[in-house]
Amino acid sequence: MLDALLEKLGSPVLDRCAARIADHTRILELVSFCVGLAAVPLIARHFVWIGLAVFAAGRLIAAVAARANKSDLADIYRTVAYAALPFAFVLDAPVRALPAVFLMFGLAANGAVAVKFGRSLVGAAELLILFVLASAFPAWFGLIAYAGGVLCFVAAGVEASRRI
Repeated sequence: MLDALLEKLGSPVLDRCAARIADHTRILELVSFCVGLAAVPLIARHFVWIGLAVFAAGRLIAAVAARANKSDLADIYRTVAYAALPFAFVLDAPVRALPAVFLMFGLAANGAVAVKFGRSLVGAAELLILFVLASAFPAWFGLIAYAGGVLCFVAAGVEASRRI
């Protein structure tokens, strides 16, 4: 939902960048995936804010690549990168395992709907807000992860039911 607003605000800049890299989008998609995954060890080693900044940089690179040439591979990379963040929080504190797995399952459902139907009600901006909240309030990770998982499941169900 917030993605549409952010896209509208950032379109001119993203379009200029996308025009420059149009011939190298596959490489850029892979770079964005690797940069996104580089956040995992940072978060796991208690550098949560640096990890989130690295993750956000990876998502920004992915946004530029998607503007140039959207592919299913990029959607799969995005889904895996978002699912890796709860894993990083578990590596930071193993007591978070159950809520993180629930969130990962919700992210998988949301990602599957996004890949199948081309969109989801829970977009990148909402998920980034979720992870910022989890970073800002680590003691509340369980509640935040369960709420995010439920949100992802509801969004996936609503989007899938529209298409049936």
